[in-house]
Amino acid sequence: MMNESNGMKTHTSVTVTTDPGPAPQSLEIRLNIGYFKTLQGIIKLLQLGLGVICMACAAPALGIGGRGVNFGLGNNHWFLFVVVTCFIITLIWTFFYLLQVRDFIKVKLPFTFLKVEVIFTIVATVLYLVAFIVLLSGFGWCTTSYKNGTHFCDARVAGGVFGIFNTVAYGVGAYLVYNEFCSTPPELQ
Repeated sequence: MMNESNGMKTHTSVTVTTDPGPAPQSLEIRLNIGYFKTLQGIIKLLQLGLGVICMACAAPALGIGGRGVNFGLGNNHWFLFVVVTCFIITLIWTFFYLLQVRDFIKVKLPFTFLKVEVIFTIVATVLYLVAFIVLLSGFGWCTTSYKNGTHFCDARVAGGVFGIFNTVAYGVGAYLVYNEFCSTPPELQ
């Protein structure tokens, strides 16, 4: 009700009604730290760490030689392309598990996230296998036979060796994800 004194309104009443329907879901961020205590989580963190080391050893992409000769430049570019691409996608998968994105997607998708991860880890393993072979074939010869700039060769060879380690890490990760894919019923994937 309104009271009037001297033509001015002194107070106003407001009535609020609410819909007794279902309560809206709250949007909260829950971090799944427990995933990184499992073997798959540890492998994923290992892949990221080895990827950083591979990038540090192989960057910047340089060829060996002088006067227009850049031997190994394409090898180095290919290795860095594979390492950076796999690193970014693995980082996305890491945040996917950390933020529990699977729980918030309610739309029926034509694929399962587990199948996509199996395909990615297998493809990443093969690409890393090819990439470290390409890098070592391009720079392995110059660690002992090329006197000028051997530190460039040594860094690239170290990057290739860490690429071998990361290939093993992606292979183990592919094995673990594939086992999880085979043991999980389709309705839970």
